[in-house]
Amino acid sequence: MNSFYRNILAVIAVTVFYSNGHEYLNQAHDIGIPWHWVLAFIILALPLLVRQVITSDILQLPVVAWCAGYAWITIIWFIMGAQSEMSWQEVRWRMLAIVEMLCFLALFMDAKAIRFAQWAIVVVVHVGTVINVYELFVPMSFSNVSGRSAGLYVNPNTSAEALVLGMILGITALPVWFRTVFILVAGTGVFATYSRAGLIGWLIAVVGLMLGRFIGVPQLVRTGLIALLLVGVALLPKTDQILTALEGAGSLNPDTRERLTWLMDPLGVEDASSWGRKAIAQQAWERVGEHPFLGEGTGEVHTGLDIPPHNQFLAHMIDHGVVGAMLIPLLLLALLWRAQGDSRPVVFIFSCVVLWFSFFTHQLLNNAYNLLLLALVAALVAMRDRWTGHAQQGMVARLERGHLPKTLAHFSP
Repeated sequence: MNSFYRNILAVIAVTVFYSNGHEYLNQAHDIGIPWHWVLAFIILALPLLVRQVITSDILQLPVVAWCAGYAWITIIWFIMGAQSEMSWQEVRWRMLAIVEMLCFLALFMDAKAIRFAQWAIVVVVHVGTVINVYELFVPMSFSNVSGRSAGLYVNPNTSAEALVLGMILGITALPVWFRTVFILVAGTGVFATYSRAGLIGWLIAVVGLMLGRFIGVPQLVRTGLIALLLVGVALLPKTDQILTALEGAGSLNPDTRERLTWLMDPLGVEDASSWGRKAIAQQAWERVGEHPFLGEGTGEVHTGLDIPPHNQFLAHMIDHGVVGAMLIPLLLLALLWRAQGDSRPVVFIFSCVVLWFSFFTHQLLNNAYNLLLLALVAALVAMRDRWTGHAQQGMVARLERGHLPKTLAHFSP
């Protein structure tokens, strides 16, 4: 019964939070309040968290230690700071995120729950891609940016980030023959967002998956050529009609045209969005320079800037100085610390892509889908470590009983 409840809750968590459905319903249709969804999940997952604390070594996991450190830093720097209303709001957001992440972790501390979650992620990635392609022809159906698809994530950059990270964690659940198809499907969804950080993140992930031998270069090339052939046969005769439809719908506007031009010449093209990002990054860096060692206090990033910095490192450094610069690297180190066997390359690829996206978002630890995926990675490492430990203990017990495998018999004294 416990296993059934855990598996069902894992699927529900992915469906609601990884898909960003709870945020979309609130923003687009004013249905529900996002933190109410989070609170309901915490209540449902709390028995699992209590059980894990009592019966397992979950408190000894590096990611739990990181969560404790993050909570202490948040509180101490809040006391040292201005203690404004926005600062207090930031404290509440972070504490809720920590509890949410710990509940996700407790939920996924089971091999079957991890597998159910991975399959649910695969489904959500496919659905997200279909919605993004649909939105190319019906702009602003979900997205808050004209011409750029976003699906339930509302923001195109967020959509691209979620699809890439989901692709990394979902791919190991798939049979080898389907993995290259899955990568191209996710890439299509990312391309529809016109997110440059997302497209480069997708390329980083694909290269990592090839180097980690999760996919083969020949298979990827072959699948890509077949996909191009099928798309060419189906769409080339209707190219003029498709372009006319996209232009008429508003998908081919000045912003998207600039982004398409950038794809052809990344080093030679700069648009208004690039200039805007550079300007706010420079403004944020100047703020960091005013208090480089200790920062200004928890939540101060929300004051004094024209727009948020779109950079997790700068956001944390404004609040916490040098300590803030180490928060994301230490989180990724906590994920990698005990990774071994076939989980190590997955965690490493995931960490590299998260590190890349950290330079383009300041909400890495605020989005529910990120918290869910980080917890899933931590659970994947923990379960692999536990399985390896049990296997080693079983081998020692068999050796002590004299039940040696044939391959080891000749090493016995």
